[in-house]
Amino acid sequence: MNPLILLISFSPWILFGIIAGHSLLSLEIALGVSLLTSFIVGFKDLKKKMIVSWATITFFIIACLLVIVFQVYAIIPFLGIGSNIVLTLIAFGSLVAGLPFTMQYARQEVPRDRWDNPEFIRINQVLTAGWGVLFLFGLFNSLMDMIQPGFLGIIGDASMYITIIIGIIFTVTYPPYAKKRYAERKANQ
Repeated sequence: MNPLILLISFSPWILFGIIAGHSLLSLEIALGVSLLTSFIVGFKDLKKKMIVSWATITFFIIACLLVIVFQVYAIIPFLGIGSNIVLTLIAFGSLVAGLPFTMQYARQEVPRDRWDNPEFIRINQVLTAGWGVLFLFGLFNSLMDMIQPGFLGIIGDASMYITIIIGIIFTVTYPPYAKKRYAERKANQ
């Protein structure tokens, strides 16, 4: 699976985290940019019914409506938690539904005849679960920051970038590792 494609699909969330800042104006700009980015990078994926694209655009439409249009400012402190809940639900929800979100991306690069291969399915289950754990860490960070601002210090501020880097490294390195182990087990049978 191409990690760049996965990274691009999460770019609205990344931009939101970078731009949101600490003022109402920066938050409104972040929401608008993230919504626009959701449409731009997710246009083709929306047609393909990709889980990440639909959840992303839904979140940013609702957030833009509530904050920018209806000025429901009481939700602002919960946007970080809400975004992490959505990302965590994308990962674990897609696992429970039997369609790990990473599989939707992997299918774009893997021939159709391999889609039902147990190895292919298992690799995507593990990748999606890995991303879910990373998103869960982001949720924990958001909750801690709300309860006790600055609790995690610079690690908390950098956690979004750290988890993305870890996720990309995992996405790149795990499939070859799993395929090698699968081949070794098969050879030893």
